[in-house]
Amino acid sequence: MIELMFAALVDTAIVVVDPSTVYVHEWGAVTFTSEQVLLGSAPADDAVPAPLLPDEWDEPVARAPVVYFYGAPFSGVFRVSVPSGAFLVAEPDPAVLSDTRGMPFLPSSYTAQWNLSGDLEGPTSTLTTLRETGYIECIPAELMDSWRTPPSHLLQFDDGSSEKFVYYECSLTPEDDTSFRPVVTGSAGARLDPSYEGPTLRFSTDASGALRAELTVGDGAVVPVPLEEDGQAVVELLCDWAGGSMKSEELRALWDTWRDWVAVEAAGDHALLMFPFPASTVEGMTSIRLVPDGPLDVEYSRFFVGFVPEDPADLARIQEVNA
Repeated sequence: MIELMFAALVDTAIVVVDPSTVYVHEWGAVTFTSEQVLLGSAPADDAVPAPLLPDEWDEPVARAPVVYFYGAPFSGVFRVSVPSGAFLVAEPDPAVLSDTRGMPFLPSSYTAQWNLSGDLEGPTSTLTTLRETGYIECIPAELMDSWRTPPSHLLQFDDGSSEKFVYYECSLTPEDDTSFRPVVTGSAGARLDPSYEGPTLRFSTDASGALRAELTVGDGAVVPVPLEEDGQAVVELLCDWAGGSMKSEELRALWDTWRDWVAVEAAGDHALLMFPFPASTVEGMTSIRLVPDGPLDVEYSRFFVGFVPEDPADLARIQEVNA
């Protein structure tokens, strides 16, 4: 049955037909708890790191995803903007970190800038990596190795380090309870909007404690998704959700990064829902821009999934469908 739901897993890499184009890819996950919102690449831990700039501790926190560069070799400026929030971590250190709020009484707003060059693809064994220069010490080495599997450009930074991605974290100040749609936040915690009709993957554990997954689509149909050791079915699903905009290696790295965390969070009676974020929500959290030194075009692909605890009302609807 699962074969009828998903297309066969293929490399979703964009075939570069224009030698004057740089392709920028970004992936990550957003986790919701009753205390804070975390957008990031790795679950690592839930502690809020010390901010680079003074910030309010009651704001949601964003752990932004991994950013890759493909296509034409380039040099230029890469910027990440937080329209309502502040940077907590940026790896490597940005060349410029600007307060862009305009007036002191306005909400925090910042832009980070890196001066970098992207060369042709090369072996990671020769990298002077961010870990070796003292960066990203909190991220396990095996996760960083997984993040390096996509055939992206080697990036050369101002400090002499080389890496295959840019990583940053920031705090977010939501404008209202629907800033993270289809998730709504409030005093009762974060929940999927009852009107949401998109796909969700529900993780739970059976009587033996084994993790299981069920896909629910807009018409209410529920389909079991196998959780093989290699995670192929989930990666297939992510490829489908991304609509061919991301590389399969990127989406496999995403699932490899989060699968152990999912197993813990979905244990017992605490089911967990995973869903794809719409592009408009992603753009409202942060924005990214590469300004090449030469006459090159730039195309962006950004893919985030969300993890939110299951609402008891959602469980009742699932049980009704399965009855």
